[in-house]
Amino acid sequence: MLVAVLLGVFAVPEQAHAMDDVCSSAGLAGGWASASVRLDDHNRTQTKIVSRQVVHVPAKWKYATGLLLGEDSKGYRRAMRCLMRGSAYSQFQWWDEWRPRSPEITTEKSGVKVQVDTYAWADNEGMTYVGPWDVVVGHDYWRIRLHPAEALAKVTWSSVVVDPGSASAVSAEPRPTSGKGDAGLVWQRKSGRTVPVVDVRLDPGWQRSWGAQADRLRFLVPSSVGWALWGWSIGAALIYSAYRARRTGPLSPAQEETITMAGQWGWITLLISLVLAGHNAFYAAMGRYFPADDWGNREAHHGLVGSIALGLVLLAFGFPRRWTIWCAAAVLALPGLAVAYAPERWGLSAQTFFDEYSPDKAVLALFTAAGCAFALLLMGSVASGWRLARSAGVIRPRRAATPGGPLEPRELRLRHTGPAVVLAVIAIGLCLANTRERDWQRASWLSAREEGQYGTDHLQALRDELTWFSVNSVDWWAVNHWLLAGLAILAVLRASASGSASPAGSPGPGDERWMLVFFPVMVGMGLGWFVGNGVLSWLWFFVNLAALGLVLRFGRGRSVLDKHLQKQGAPLAEAIGPAQRHELLDRARRYREIHAKLRRLDQGQADDEALNRRAYERELRRLHNWRDPSSGTPDKLPVDVSVVDAALALGPYDTWWGNGGRAARLGALIGIPATVLMVWAEQLRGDSLTSTLYYGFGMPNVPLDVLYWEVTWAGAAFLLGALWRRLPGRRGPVRSLSVAAAFALPIGIDSVGNWFTGEAQTNLALYAAAMLLVLTLTGIAIDLDTFRGERRYWQSRLGLLLSVYQMRYFSLQMAYLLAQLVAVFTLWQFFTDAGGPPEPGAGGETGTTGS
Repeated sequence: MLVAVLLGVFAVPEQAHAMDDVCSSAGLAGGWASASVRLDDHNRTQTKIVSRQVVHVPAKWKYATGLLLGEDSKGYRRAMRCLMRGSAYSQFQWWDEWRPRSPEITTEKSGVKVQVDTYAWADNEGMTYVGPWDVVVGHDYWRIRLHPAEALAKVTWSSVVVDPGSASAVSAEPRPTSGKGDAGLVWQRKSGRTVPVVDVRLDPGWQRSWGAQADRLRFLVPSSVGWALWGWSIGAALIYSAYRARRTGPLSPAQEETITMAGQWGWITLLISLVLAGHNAFYAAMGRYFPADDWGNREAHHGLVGSIALGLVLLAFGFPRRWTIWCAAAVLALPGLAVAYAPERWGLSAQTFFDEYSPDKAVLALFTAAGCAFALLLMGSVASGWRLARSAGVIRPRRAATPGGPLEPRELRLRHTGPAVVLAVIAIGLCLANTRERDWQRASWLSAREEGQYGTDHLQALRDELTWFSVNSVDWWAVNHWLLAGLAILAVLRASASGSASPAGSPGPGDERWMLVFFPVMVGMGLGWFVGNGVLSWLWFFVNLAALGLVLRFGRGRSVLDKHLQKQGAPLAEAIGPAQRHELLDRARRYREIHAKLRRLDQGQADDEALNRRAYERELRRLHNWRDPSSGTPDKLPVDVSVVDAALALGPYDTWWGNGGRAARLGALIGIPATVLMVWAEQLRGDSLTSTLYYGFGMPNVPLDVLYWEVTWAGAAFLLGALWRRLPGRRGPVRSLSVAAAFALPIGIDSVGNWFTGEAQTNLALYAAAMLLVLTLTGIAIDLDTFRGERRYWQSRLGLLLSVYQMRYFSLQMAYLLAQLVAVFTLWQFFTDAGGPPEPGAGGETGTTGS
C-alpha cells in the first residue's frame, strides 16, 4: 500500500476492503466530501500550496464520536487518521504539511462535519503531501493529484477544485466540469461514490520554478558562491584598506597595531568564507554518492571537525593571555574529535548503531560532541571579539592596581567567559530542543502514541536534529561574523582619530576610505536574493559602498564649513575650531536672544522698545564679524551662515570621533522602538512567527535580530556624527538625509529586482522609512547636545530645542518629523499582511532576511 501511495495510484473501493477492520470504511457510506487546492504564488518567492478538505461523517460511523473528543485523545487521533491518512500503518510524520489552525469539528443532524485546512511550501523538488493532495515539484512541470484516504472511497465527492494560481494548466484528467475564476478547475459530482482520479499537470512561471529548485546543484552552487563572495568582499576590502593605509605615510604605534589586526581579520574572513562556501554544495553532492544513513554520520563527522577547527583559529586570533582559557578549549575539543575520529565506536554508523551501543548512548555521544564543539566555536568568537572590542574602545580599560598608575587593558578571564559560554550553549540547546519537539508534535500529530515505534521514531528525530545542528551551527554563526569585521574597522578609526592633526577634527581621506568599508559591513543590508538564490547577493556589498561614496561626493563642498569667509576667502572649516567653540556658542546664544526680542517686537508685545530695533540689528551685524585665526585679520562669516549655523556645524564635540561616538549612543537609544518594530515585523508575525517557533535557530535569532538592528542604528548614527562637518545642511534632520539616502539606495535597487521576479517587497520600504526616522531624531538630538551647556537654564529640553531651532525652523522640523511617523505606520499597516518566508522543513532550513 505504501508503494501505491508513493507512485500516486489512487485507492479504489476494492482496495478499501483491507481497511474495513481498521477504519470501518463501510460506515462512511452515505457521507460526502469535497477537496480544494490553491497555489498561492502572488508576491512570493516560493509557492504556498493551500489545501482544504471537508468531510461530512455519518453518525453511524464507528469512530464518529471520537471526533468530538480532545485532540490529544486516542479516539480523536484514530478517527482523524482514518479520514486524513487512512493507512493500515499508524505512524506518520508529514514534515511538509502545516496546519494554520486545528481542524474544525461541527456537529450536524446527520453526523459530524470535519474541515481540515493545511498548507505546504513548494521550496524543494520532489513529492509533497498536503491534505488529500500529492504535489510533485519537478524541473520543468509540476503535478497535482488527488489522493484521499482509502477510508473515504465510499463517500460521495461533491466537488474538487484546483486553482493553479499564476501557473498554466497543461493537462487535466478527467475533463473538468466547470471553471472557477480566471484559471480554476472544478469537478462536480451529484451522485456516485467513486473517488475522482484528478490529475493536473502545471507549467509554473520561471520565477516560482527556480524558487522551488534551491536544492539542485546547478542552483545551490552559484548561490553558495554568491553568499561566500560577500565574505570575500569584506575580507578583500579589509586587506586592501590596510595595504593603502601603510602607504599613506608614517603611522603611530596604535595605528600600526590596529591596521595589522584589521588585515589579519581580513585574511580570517577570507578563510571562513572559503571554508563555508562549498560545504552546502559538498554535502548535497556527497549525499548522492553515499547511502542516506551512512552519509548522515559522515555529515555529522565533518560538521564537528569544522566547528572545532574554526573555533581554534578564532581563539588563536584573540590570543587570550590566561592559560586557563587554552586548557578549557582543549577540553572542549576532545569530545568532538573523539566522535569525529571514530564515530563507529559511539554507535554513529549504520553497521553498529543497533549492535554495540543503544540508540540512547549514540544520541548522548552526538549531543556531547556537538555541544562541546559549538562551545569552543563560541569561546573562540568571544576571544576574537574581546580583542577587537578592546581596540575599538567598546571595552574600556580598568584602573591600575597602584593609585595614580596608567590604565590597564582588561584581559579575558575564564571565570567570566566560561559561565557565559555554557549558559549560551544551554540556552541555544533548550531552544533547539523546544523547536524540535514542537516540530515533531506537528509532523506526527496523527501517529499512535501508545505504540513502541512512536518512541523509536521520536528518538531518531532527535538524532537527526543533532546531526543537523552539528553541521548548520557553523553556518548560523557565520551569518553573524560581520560584527567582528565592523569592530576591526572601528579600532582602526579610533587609532586614527587619536593621532589626527586636523584643526576642525574632520576625518581625512584615509578615514573616509575605512568608513566606506564600514557602511556595507555594519549598516547596509544584505540584499540581492532573488527567487531564493544568492548568486547576486555579493554585489550589494559594492552597491552599499558606492551609495555612501556617491553621497559623500555629492555633499563635498556643500556643507556649512565648506563655505568661505567674505573678505579673506578662507574656508569656514579653517576659521572655526575647538579654540573658538566657547566664543561661538556664546555668540549663538546672544543671537537667539536678540531674535526672540525681534519676534516679540513683530508681534506687538513690546511696542515701547520699538526704537531699540536698530540697536538689535547692529548687534546682530557685530555678531556676524569674525577673525581669521591664521592671519588674525578681521573678517565676516559667510552671508548665508549665521553663528547658530556655524555652532551647529561643529557638533557637540571637538573631534569627529567624539561626534561619532556620541551620535552612535544616541542612535542606539533612539532606535529601540524601531528595533521592536523591526523584530516584530521580521520574527513575530504571520508566517515569520511560525518560522521562529519551528526553525531550530528561530528563537535564538530573535535576540540576534535585536542586536542586528541596534548595531545598524548605532552604525548609521556613528557615520552621521563622524561625517557631521562634511554633510550638507544647516540642521541635523537635513544632514541625516545623506546617510539615510545611502541606506535607501540599495534597497530601491533590490525592490526593482523583486518587481522583476514577482516577489514580495516585504518590509523594504519600512526599513528605509525607519532609518530616516531614527537618523532624523538623532540629528535633532545632536543639535540639542551641541548646546548642552545651556540645559540648566531651561525647564525642559523642549524649551531649549525651541530656542535652538527658533519657531519658524522648529515648526518645519516637527511637520517633517510627523510626516515620517505617518509614513512609517502607514507602511507598517500596508505590509502587515505580506507573506512571510516558508516554514522550515524536516531539515530545519528556511527561506531568507535580512542582514
